[in-house]
Amino acid sequence: RGSCVTKLVGCNLLRGFRLMSANPQPRAKGPISWQSVGLLAVVGGGLLTYYKSKEEEKKKLFQATVQGKGVGKPAIGGTFELIDHNGKARKSTEFQGKWMFIYFGFTYCPDICPNELMRMAEIITSLEKDPMTKGKVEPIFITIDPERDGPAQLKEYLRDWHPRMIGFTGSPHQIAEVCKKYRVYYSKARMGTDPMDYLLDHSIMFYLVDGSGEFVDYFGKSLTAPDIFRRIKEYVTGTANDSTHSDSSIGVRSTNLPLEGPPEPLVLPQRPVGTTR
Repeated sequence: RGSCVTKLVGCNLLRGFRLMSANPQPRAKGPISWQSVGLLAVVGGGLLTYYKSKEEEKKKLFQATVQGKGVGKPAIGGTFELIDHNGKARKSTEFQGKWMFIYFGFTYCPDICPNELMRMAEIITSLEKDPMTKGKVEPIFITIDPERDGPAQLKEYLRDWHPRMIGFTGSPHQIAEVCKKYRVYYSKARMGTDPMDYLLDHSIMFYLVDGSGEFVDYFGKSLTAPDIFRRIKEYVTGTANDSTHSDSSIGVRSTNLPLEGPPEPLVLPQRPVGTTR
């Protein structure tokens, strides 16, 4: 009996399938088709390949930055010969074996330079307190205003910030050359009819150069003094890694710093020249 029921059910099922084959119902089209799945796979594979290639490029550029030479090294920095705040002609090669922490500014700057030099002094103080970096980093201030910033002016100005700061000036041509090497943007903004009455619009960056004179990194305003201290320490002690770099530094990218124009726009304050703080 059980066998007959099974056969009856089987026959009914077979008859149903034949009827469906004879009168096929149109399939409802869903939101996903094989074509869309294939397109998604192609696009997804392409994106994955792209990101993998960018990650490999990032690793290569990172190694080039840490080692100082190689693939993707940005063409920033170079040697210079200027006059220090004691009136002595000096070459950048004299600092070989030590790291240079450089800032470009001018003594008549009303707000920006004093603020940045305060940060620079804080960073140098932290480096001097740390036994792993003590005496290994030279803080250097290079004026972009050689017409007004002579050695005596620099010496008077820098003594208010940190005793280890070294000021440099030179001829307009010498200053223009070193600014070009470090891609420093600056331009005059006249304040009146007096030719010496002007301010300077300029880029706002700290530059780090290693003991062999090779440019390593630069740091912008978005980084705090403790952040910059940590990064410099990691470079100096040879412990720099991927976290050492940030959006505000060259790090693993050679395209962050433009060939010309200020990396960070400076809004000139409307106040008389000569009020430095």
